Amino acid sequence: MKFLLLGMLGCLGFSHAQEGAPDTWEAADDAMAYTSEWRRTRYSNNRNQGPTTAPLPIRRMFDIRRWDVEDIIDEVTTEEGTTYRFTEGIVEAVENDMIPELCYLTAENFTVYNSFLLDKQCLEEFDSVSPQCRGFRCNVLRYFLEHGARIYMDVINAATIEEGLETVNREVLAAFEELDMCTCGRQFFKAAFKCAPYWHANALHTVTNFDGDSMMFYYKVMRNIDVKSFSKVFDRILAGLCERSSHGMCINSIINGAEEMLELVFTTINDVESYDDGDRSFQKSQEKRCDALFGPMRAWTKDDRDLDYYSGEEQIELLLNKTAAVSKAFYCKRGCKGKVSRTAMYPCCWRKMLEDKKLFDNIVSAGESVYRAYPSFLGNFQWEFYRLDDYFYRYEMSREELERYSTWTVPERMRNAVMHTLHAAKYCDGKLLRCSN
Repeated sequence: MKFLLLGMLGCLGFSHAQEGAPDTWEAADDAMAYTSEWRRTRYSNNRNQGPTTAPLPIRRMFDIRRWDVEDIIDEVTTEEGTTYRFTEGIVEAVENDMIPELCYLTAENFTVYNSFLLDKQCLEEFDSVSPQCRGFRCNVLRYFLEHGARIYMDVINAATIEEGLETVNREVLAAFEELDMCTCGRQFFKAAFKCAPYWHANALHTVTNFDGDSMMFYYKVMRNIDVKSFSKVFDRILAGLCERSSHGMCINSIINGAEEMLELVFTTINDVESYDDGDRSFQKSQEKRCDALFGPMRAWTKDDRDLDYYSGEEQIELLLNKTAAVSKAFYCKRGCKGKVSRTAMYPCCWRKMLEDKKLFDNIVSAGESVYRAYPSFLGNFQWEFYRLDDYFYRYEMSREELERYSTWTVPERMRNAVMHTLHAAKYCDGKLLRCSN
């Protein structure tokens, strides 16, 4: 449970390696044979204690072998250096099948025979965006073809997790700016959400294996949930990520905060055994540390109610109460609010997003629509409208239970628990945590 909690806190709490890691695929694959030994020693070193023996940690983390990469990436070595590109099969599929459709297909020249991914209605929506953004879907595909292989290799070949995150940070900013994600991306996704409930391309037949019931399930879901609210949530989040910050954009500030969190996760993992072996007095001293996560760990375990004994709303509410306690212990710990690491993990642009009431109103509306439509996802209503049948099961639902589903709203206490989890810094007692620009 402790390691699970560390993963929740860190979100990126994975293995770490420093200089001295093997820099060839052969060395990496040879080292893979010693998986058990590596697992025993993976947490024995942090960034301040010299190199580990793990070869290129991101490849290790995702268990990426040489042949996995060679299936999709070709390495080209010339006098100018080494470059990467997608394999011939991928390039041909993109250039011969995807580019003609995403770059040149319109609602006017559409037929059922020259389309696979898109249908006429979606094409009409995509063509309705501003003139400078109509090529967005084509530009994304070409950008992927031109830069995707290099970015992928730069990330998985990073010598350290930090280097990999820096690469992601840099490439995200470059892609957002070159593709004009903050203007054209927003328009594109608004159009995609608008046509989603009615999407009927050949691709839908393929992903459902030509199963009529599966296709009808897609329509049942998309036409009964609040797609407009989902669209507004996505748009407001994307707008927030595009806010300018000292690191370029808000999304870059968030990634930088993730790097800081990673430091805390590594420190905690390295010291967790001594914490477990110590007496309660020693554990209390560790929980006061600002460079580790023992305080938030204690906040989770202090409420010893077992989530498995609860279900439905009670389980969700208990989970949110526990996560809110963890967030408070992290952001509001006395003596830690002034530390650089805490402010780095609380960017001002992130605070602005969390204070966007309309964003959370739309999240609530979207969530309520899913909950209210849930009984219809279980099967097909018969004439006895409160009985739901499918091929394998029969679900009996009383009229009262169906009424409860159809009129359910998010309880205020649950919404408060969500806010205390995501925006704990706002609810700290005493001096509030300053955000970072």
